[in-house]
Amino acid sequence: MVVGRPCAVACLIIILLSCVSSPLEAELAPIDEAKISWAYGMVVDSVTVKGNKNTKTYAILREMETQPGDLLDPTTIRRDIRFVSDMTPFASVEMRADSLAPGHCALRIDVRERSGILIRAVLPQVKYDFESGFTYGIRWNDQSFRGRLQDLSVSYMRNEQDDDAVNVGWSTPWVGWKHISVGTGAAYFNRGDVPPEISVLERFDVSGYVGIPLTESRITFSQLLFSMSFDKSRTGGQEADGQTVETEEKEVSVSPLVGCRFDSRDSSLRPTTGRVFGASVRATYPFDDSRNVYYRFVNEVRQFVGFDEKSVLALLSHFDYQFGDFPGYSYLRLGGSESLRGHPASRFKGYHRWYQTVEWRYQFLPRTVFSLPIVHEFDIRMGLVTFVDTGIVWYGSDDFGLDNFHGTGGVGLNIFSPIQDVLRLEFGFNLHGDHRFHADTGIRF
Repeated sequence: MVVGRPCAVACLIIILLSCVSSPLEAELAPIDEAKISWAYGMVVDSVTVKGNKNTKTYAILREMETQPGDLLDPTTIRRDIRFVSDMTPFASVEMRADSLAPGHCALRIDVRERSGILIRAVLPQVKYDFESGFTYGIRWNDQSFRGRLQDLSVSYMRNEQDDDAVNVGWSTPWVGWKHISVGTGAAYFNRGDVPPEISVLERFDVSGYVGIPLTESRITFSQLLFSMSFDKSRTGGQEADGQTVETEEKEVSVSPLVGCRFDSRDSSLRPTTGRVFGASVRATYPFDDSRNVYYRFVNEVRQFVGFDEKSVLALLSHFDYQFGDFPGYSYLRLGGSESLRGHPASRFKGYHRWYQTVEWRYQFLPRTVFSLPIVHEFDIRMGLVTFVDTGIVWYGSDDFGLDNFHGTGGVGLNIFSPIQDVLRLEFGFNLHGDHRFHADTGIRF
């Protein structure tokens, strides 16, 4: 749909305001602090953890902003309770303070771990949308590999168009006690049909990255990002007259990236306050002489404003811009579960893209822990969402304008469990009468 000027302007104003204003502390309903609040203002002599059989103690303690020698601060400890509680290995977390000498206390953390059968099992994966149908496969994801909160994953996915995708990746947010992020991965894609336009038919790439911390704080964390990827691809398809390209083009390239990131969220899974800012530039150097170097600039801002323990306003702005001698098949697309949820996947395309989301999240079922045979601890919680997505994709400056913005609205259900951090069931629509249902997994933002 083409969004009217008032709707588009209103959404853009909200997004832009979110980029320049952020409350230092949201007015949230209090977290359960009955066993801690009496010690506010005291010196923390020690922080200990109990109940963690499969997760290393130091891997938990280094995620805490509250450290021995600090004063026990209400804002800081609330962040720590929420952040540790939302870590994948734990079904529940409780913190308390024990009295020591006058003016001193010890902080105790009691955790109940989720069953390793659930969080490390090889599980089927199913996604669905109206346009492309089912995408299905299997995935193994250990988000506390070696008990150190590292992430190791292997997946294979296939869709109804016979496209195949394989991904392998490993990452860690810490090297020892230094907040240095390191990761590496490999991916393979093979297209099963002949596309109606020149597109990537096959691609293999390997990559690695490192993040260098600029701050020591866990609450307002920032870092510089550096990555390098090696890419080998094969392109082909149909020309404008509908004839299949018989001679396929191959390209080998290397792509360095430099960027920065700032993160002040109180949780990476269910943030209620804070902001994420990221910006990067990736340069691609083809090894042959068919093309010169080309670039892609990416900027993303996420803002979270919590009104109480159940209600959160979440805002997103994502911007991509390509420049240099980039290939003609390097389209950016809008539509589907990751951008405009009321439009078909990839309905709109161009060389540059900007999309935004305003989303209201309400948790109606708090974390509920069950004891089940074999798997033992099983926890679940649910939340409703209502959203408005807007966006534009364009080829050149003449295409950029409010009249070319598209938008959707909709509702959804988020289900949090140890089987999958979040399962998203969403229904989107637009003013043209189109509607789409999406079943997807993973945090959108």
